[in-house]
Amino acid sequence: MTATNIPPRDRLLEAADELFFKEGIRAVGINRVLEESQTPIMSLYRNFGSKDGLAAAYLERRGERQREVFLGEVERRASTPRGQILAAFDIFREDLEESDYRGCPFINATVEMASPDHEVSKIARRYKDAGRQWFAQLAAEAGASDPAGLAIQLTLLLDGAAAAAVLYRDTSGSEYARSTAEVLVDAALAAAPTGGRSAS
Repeated sequence: MTATNIPPRDRLLEAADELFFKEGIRAVGINRVLEESQTPIMSLYRNFGSKDGLAAAYLERRGERQREVFLGEVERRASTPRGQILAAFDIFREDLEESDYRGCPFINATVEMASPDHEVSKIARRYKDAGRQWFAQLAAEAGASDPAGLAIQLTLLLDGAAAAAVLYRDTSGSEYARSTAEVLVDAALAAAPTGGRSAS
């Protein structure tokens, strides 16, 4: 299938996904997206209304794709809540080691938009909140003493390691994040009245 056989909306999203993630939403002009997607500007207006609309759709699409791949891989690697939490850190470490890693797309987009009320910022926050809630649910299932608090600690570890990988061009922080996560999880399980329900 040639580029012109792909619907204009899909071509715009593919180009936006490539350019916005690697170079930044603000840094990439809309003419560059149009050129890369071989799409006329009227297709942009018709499908997304504006560059901001395209940016919001790009982040939503990337979030859905990442979530689907991530959850499938976690379930493939581990069957217990504790195991799935730690599998998340293993997958994260592997992602950081990819040569095209540019940081967390949701944090990057939020920083670029500046305003917390921008639609892109709202989408980013929703996906980050969903990740925190996922950790909290697993922590509760494992029998952690404070699932919500543990979820905050775990997401802070991931976000910190992601930022350090971009800043220092060094992924070793993800290994420390994983080992710290294991300590935190086991401590939370040990502090529970039942000693936690998941041992692996």
